[in-house]
Amino acid sequence: MAVTPEPMPGMNAVNFRAPPPSPVAPGRRSSFANDDVLTEYLHRSVTEIFPRQKSVQKPPKIDFQNLQLLENEAGIEISERIKRMGCLEVINHGIPRDLIKFVFLLAGGIFEVSLQKKKLVDQSPKRRYKFEEIHGEAEIRVKSFCGVEEKV
Repeated sequence: MAVTPEPMPGMNAVNFRAPPPSPVAPGRRSSFANDDVLTEYLHRSVTEIFPRQKSVQKPPKIDFQNLQLLENEAGIEISERIKRMGCLEVINHGIPRDLIKFVFLLAGGIFEVSLQKKKLVDQSPKRRYKFEEIHGEAEIRVKSFCGVEEKV
């Protein structure tokens, strides 16, 4: 068990004050082991496009017709494209076109709700979700009051 040291005789702990930390950076070099790597990253990251700033592009297409296993190169390609873009378009997946149309029809009930109706949800404290307009754009996010946020 750690023992607290006894105060020095004749020194009142209340009157002893350390000087405040200096706001001036010291003149020594960084202690970071790979200083060049860090510097290069900092210079490069200034021009990087982060997820909220990505321009709208067509998502990359993944052809599932020739895809055998997700552990091969195609699986790695899928993972990399999702990391880069955040989404992808799946083609030759084998899902019947009628089912896709039906899902789009059902989803339209959510995505085609007018902004006025979405704002009404904000005014109801009984609702668990609310809609939020981002920077005055048409991009709408569904915010859950339990901390989960989903992009609509």
